[in-house]
Amino acid sequence: MASSLPTSTPAIDTQNDLDSLVQAFEQGSLPKSAWTHAAHIVVGANYVSLHGEQVALERMRQRVRAYNESVGTVNSATSGYHETLTRFWIAVLARLRDEERTTVHLAFVQRAVILYGDRRDLHRQFYKFDVVKHTEARQAWVEPDHWPSCGIIS
Repeated sequence: MASSLPTSTPAIDTQNDLDSLVQAFEQGSLPKSAWTHAAHIVVGANYVSLHGEQVALERMRQRVRAYNESVGTVNSATSGYHETLTRFWIAVLARLRDEERTTVHLAFVQRAVILYGDRRDLHRQFYKFDVVKHTEARQAWVEPDHWPSCGIIS
C-alpha cells in the first residue's frame, strides 16, 4: 500500500506507523519538514475516523496551533493555523468517511491519503477568491462559494 501513497508522506503501512506519526505530531516532535499537506490528511483522517467530524475539527484546531508553536511557526492573521482550510478539509474527510463506512480505520486513513494527499489545492474548486491568503478566512470560517450536496468531493 505504501507505494501508492504520495511521496511527501511517510509510509503508513501499519497501525503502528499511523500511531507513530500522530503521536509525533501531537507531541510536537514531528520535524517541520514532515508536516506536509499529506501528513495533515493522515492526522485529520485519523481523527475523523476515530472521533467523528466535530471532535476531529476541535482536535485539529487545538493541535495544529500547538504544533505550530512547538516548531516556531507563528499563528497569526497571515501565517500558521487556517480555520477555513482546516474546516474545509475535515468536512471533505467526513464526507469520505460517510461514503466508506465499512472501511476499517487504517484502510480509511490510507484511502484518504491516496485520494487527497497530493491535492492541497482542492479548495480552489470551491472558492472564487484566494482563500489561503484571505486573512479573515484564516481567522474564521468562510463558506465555499459552492459545495456539492452529496458524494465524495472529486
